[in-house]
Amino acid sequence: MKKIFTILTLFAFTSTVSYSQISDRVNDESTYLLGARPQSGNFGFYLGLSTAEIGEITESNWEESGIPLVKVKYYYSDKLVLRAGVQVSKRRRLIEGKVKVFDAEDLDYKHVETDASWNFSLGGEKHFDLSNIFDSYIGLNSNFGYERSVRIHNESYLNGDFRDDEGSNFGFTYGLETFVGTNFFIADLPIAAGLELGFTAKNYGANKYKYKWDEQVAGTSNSGTYYTSLVDDFEDAT
Repeated sequence: MKKIFTILTLFAFTSTVSYSQISDRVNDESTYLLGARPQSGNFGFYLGLSTAEIGEITESNWEESGIPLVKVKYYYSDKLVLRAGVQVSKRRRLIEGKVKVFDAEDLDYKHVETDASWNFSLGGEKHFDLSNIFDSYIGLNSNFGYERSVRIHNESYLNGDFRDDEGSNFGFTYGLETFVGTNFFIADLPIAAGLELGFTAKNYGANKYKYKWDEQVAGTSNSGTYYTSLVDDFEDAT
């Protein structure tokens, strides 16, 4: 809490309020600046969502959880900003129920998909417009983290036969991102709304799922391992 208070106080100091006393009367003259642009030595917080993430959140068949993009910015100078960020996401969806097989018996069906990721970023911004209202910049980020996915597919029949598949993949991710952005500072508050547009080159590390399967058919049990690509066939499977 102390850190947050200090940061807000530093931003607040960019707004000026003056009081003066003349002779036997008191004048209360205040000047309010439109915008509270940070200066050298200030810190700031950045919270954001990408257009892709907004689209994923609106998908009703996914359960979403995690931490949105959070970045800490340090104004090394009025025109050079250093930034570090973290983002955590997890999403899950499930299809399950009973399916009639050959109009004879019921099949218990369950299909689960879970995706999780951590992403860290380090970068910098070069600022150009030093006005109190708009603040434009370009920058470069390095990204690194990991992604993990799990796929579970189970089928079981009334006669005791079943087929269970469980696949997973894990890979470290890394890449670079270039971007341009602008901030719009709101009144003399320590708050700004911004927009960034960028291009990201990213390596995902993993390129296949490893599945382990077990089955029983007419009293005979089998098991094994197989691999599939990371192409998502969920919609086709449905």
